[in-house]
Amino acid sequence: MLANRPWKKGLIIALTGLVVLTLFVFISQSNTPSNQKAYRTNTLGKSSTGTAPQGAIRKMISVDTWNNIHPFQAFDYYINTPSAIATVAHTYDVLYDAQLTNVPAYRANNPNMILTYYIPFHRDFGIFTNNTLIHDLSYWKSLHPDWVVYKCDRVTPAYQYGDLNMPLDFTNPNMIAWQVQTYGIPASQNGYDALAPDNVDFGNWYHACGIYKNGKWVQLYSGQNQDPRWRAGILYWLAHMAAALHGLPHPIGLIPNLAFGGMSALDPSVLKAVDITDGILDEGGFTFYGDAFITNNNWVQHVQLDQYIQRESKPVYTIDNFKAINRPNMQWALASYLMSKDHSSEIYISLQQKYGVVNRFNEYNAQIGSPTNSMHHSQNVYWRDYSHGVSIVNPNSRYGYKVKLKLGVHYVDLYGNRVGPFVSLPPHSGMVLLIA
Repeated sequence: MLANRPWKKGLIIALTGLVVLTLFVFISQSNTPSNQKAYRTNTLGKSSTGTAPQGAIRKMISVDTWNNIHPFQAFDYYINTPSAIATVAHTYDVLYDAQLTNVPAYRANNPNMILTYYIPFHRDFGIFTNNTLIHDLSYWKSLHPDWVVYKCDRVTPAYQYGDLNMPLDFTNPNMIAWQVQTYGIPASQNGYDALAPDNVDFGNWYHACGIYKNGKWVQLYSGQNQDPRWRAGILYWLAHMAAALHGLPHPIGLIPNLAFGGMSALDPSVLKAVDITDGILDEGGFTFYGDAFITNNNWVQHVQLDQYIQRESKPVYTIDNFKAINRPNMQWALASYLMSKDHSSEIYISLQQKYGVVNRFNEYNAQIGSPTNSMHHSQNVYWRDYSHGVSIVNPNSRYGYKVKLKLGVHYVDLYGNRVGPFVSLPPHSGMVLLIA
């Protein structure tokens, strides 16, 4: 979870009634997950077919990352001085969740910078200009009693992460329209390029179960962690929110922080979510939120997912959290990133949940060039050649390997040390080498 996020404040935006009414009518055309519109079909290694989001949206949220390493900035809530804002604007292509008060300065310093606006998926988040104005259960029961999602005891709201932001029914078309009105339209009007919903998780970890409609209990989900109806509901929300945002007078994209809910990175539900949206933030990254390394076949599938996203000309933003920032951890993150990086991939490396600060590491400056081939398996590890270097990863969770580098090529590591002709890779380790 992208936690401990400070609250945004600013001037209240007057919403356009005609646009809002149109969105209510549009979204209300389908009112249950079983009535979802057809998704684009896509398989690994093949092109997608069907209706793609508007070209203007794709252009707004795409940056060519083919050469070298491309870091992005995750949050900016400790970046508040004019000089700091200018530095960030001239350093990064993308700022995932920009404070409203900083947007004009970013635009003045870097008109092409991609900026997203944060919401916590399906929880009450106040109003666009003041996210602290959340309401309690009595408020929602009096205003929209059928929006509140409860646990299976039918009494306790399915609160998440220990906070009191009310969980709301994300399969209710009126609730979706309220989110578009409250967050999507003002984000579009204030210069954001995309909406960035947090905690879009295919696991029902907080045991959401049902709602009350006309005073009668309606069970939506089983309350279990793994629930096909929960996953279908998430896909329904993503499809309808994306369509609504694409249909605004100034269209914006939808880039969720997507969690796999304990499933494979290549699960059909995950791939459908990619097809529906305009890009993915992967906070789990190759470190599972800083709790563990992604290893073995899970690592391979993770790389394949990142490739899948980029084949649809959509960006993937990877966050790698660590308990400590050191050379082995930095090498693991960057080498894994370089395995799948093509034209739309960026990375953010951080101590656990230490967002909102500028983490500009020297390793990002490595002039490794552009890929000359795809990831391949040799000598028990994975390789990918670049025009000015090579990325090597051993994702094996148990065994280390000693491998031989390419003959006749002189390599140095990211710290200027000569290496070769053999290098050793311990379990779950990576190495980025540059041609000397």
